[in-house]
Amino acid sequence: MYLTLRISKVIVETPGTKTYILENISDQQLDYQAGQFLTFLITLHGKEYRRSYSFSSSPGIDPFISVTIREKENGEISRHLLRSWKVGDVVTALEPSGRFVYPTITTTPKDVFLLAAGSGITPVYSILKQILADDPSAHIKLIYSNTTPERTIFYEQLQQWQQQYPEQLSCIYLFSNDPDSMHTYRRLNNTLLETLVSSHLKYDPASALFFLCGPPDYMRTILLTLTYMGFSNDQLHKENFVVNTEVKIAKTPLPDDTDLKQVIIRYKNEDIEMMVPGNQTILNHALEQDIRLPYSCKGGVCGSCTAQCISGKVWMSVNEVLTDKELTEGLVLTCVGYPVSKQVILEI
Repeated sequence: MYLTLRISKVIVETPGTKTYILENISDQQLDYQAGQFLTFLITLHGKEYRRSYSFSSSPGIDPFISVTIREKENGEISRHLLRSWKVGDVVTALEPSGRFVYPTITTTPKDVFLLAAGSGITPVYSILKQILADDPSAHIKLIYSNTTPERTIFYEQLQQWQQQYPEQLSCIYLFSNDPDSMHTYRRLNNTLLETLVSSHLKYDPASALFFLCGPPDYMRTILLTLTYMGFSNDQLHKENFVVNTEVKIAKTPLPDDTDLKQVIIRYKNEDIEMMVPGNQTILNHALEQDIRLPYSCKGGVCGSCTAQCISGKVWMSVNEVLTDKELTEGLVLTCVGYPVSKQVILEI
């Protein structure tokens, strides 16, 4: 389903970063969870592009919906949007998607570490507001990396939230290029992260939760460090902004099976039947047949194309978003999913 949204306000957050307040003028309701994103359909030079941008608003807390966009280096689409989108423009997006969400709230006291770098703060900020409003049992530590305070998205807003919730929220800012700053910390590394986490743990480490979003190397450092410290995969939640799976896919031997497989997709109360070669992804074959399934990154990263495998077997060349638990429940990514069995039944 497609959403029609009107831009009602544009806020300049930092140089090269804007927040867009959106009004839903679709016939259908827009429901989302903090931490999710919208995938926008953008036409440029006669070609359609899809780009996903996270909500910076939080449902039930903010009286509006908003996404925040930072211009990406060498990013033609983000540059185009920041220069062309204005108040009154009508844009098209897919329904909200994303698995970077806060789990079911319990009364168990817990530490929640939010780690963000640059524009990675956007979904983290959405989740932070939700936790403060809905989960008083959570003790939140935000570790936020930037070059300077002037380039720190939501800097003033975060200070206001910390003043409002001084017992529940603490913010640690790491500025890598701020010679006038009095802050002790500069750039996050494994030693500093281990020190910060250990010194700020208040409750049982087994109940701690971590939410992280930032560049690939930043995320890799955090995941390796937290795993080394003994935290389990179930405690670690990540959101990937950058699709960097091309090399991994290129190094992965792809199926050479050319036999046709029957793939039935249950989508929008309709059964879509296709005969898909075993060496082609389900999504690519569908798009070739002009079947418009939900997708965004086409790299196994964002989760927009997630489907439930009801019957049969699907092999994925890469997976950067589904957890082990979700895999055992039969979830697959159609953008990197190849049919293996003679018949596959998926539900979207």
